Amino acid sequence: MTWPTFERPPAAAFVDVDGTLLAQTTTFLFARILRHRGLIKRSFVLRAMFHGLQHQFGRLDYGRLVNYGLKSIARIPVVELERIAYDNFVEFVRPRLYEGVVEHLTELRRSGTKIVLLSSSPGIVIEPLSLYLGCTDLLTTPVVIEHGRLIGVGSGPSCYGEGKRYYAERWAEGRGIAMDDSVAYADNWSDRALLERVGTAVVVHPHRRLSRLARQRGWYIVRPKRPRIPAHPDRR
Repeated sequence: MTWPTFERPPAAAFVDVDGTLLAQTTTFLFARILRHRGLIKRSFVLRAMFHGLQHQFGRLDYGRLVNYGLKSIARIPVVELERIAYDNFVEFVRPRLYEGVVEHLTELRRSGTKIVLLSSSPGIVIEPLSLYLGCTDLLTTPVVIEHGRLIGVGSGPSCYGEGKRYYAERWAEGRGIAMDDSVAYADNWSDRALLERVGTAVVVHPHRRLSRLARQRGWYIVRPKRPRIPAHPDRR
């Protein structure tokens, strides 16, 4: 099935990123470009790859991942991380977006739907994608910045699992938008709290458990094509 069409445009679309808009995890792609530029150790990339696999099967301990990640990049100025995040988006994230996703979200936005990205990755990593898609807002795990550097996780839950529903509900309540009038897009079993909270749910390339739940609940199931990706410089 291609991306769905709705008789009545949703008031808001809460859109997961990793696995939903692209097949790869943004944390891994960001870690890889940092490693390529000599800013982190190879072990960080391997750890990001391992956690990406855990995410696919809904077993990710996000707290451990984010603490490890922030510790690894705490010495890098935020302004440099922002520049690298933009390069990462242009070189590695945008080419990996699923076929038709940009057109689908653009059509929703033009119909009046507010597009909100939700991601467990730090906002710095996801911001270029949010701007490219013309999103209304971006909800990510809060972080603390001091003296121009990321030093730790902020207050509130991580934007992962139940945390995605928490931030989506707070955002909708603050704008007088009913969750029942909204749609959520996600790919992972860990996202089911958000998917069950909205009026319409769309699951993207779901694994067996989520696919079974989607069929039981009558949710949309979409399997967009993955683009062909050129080899990364490290693999040439």
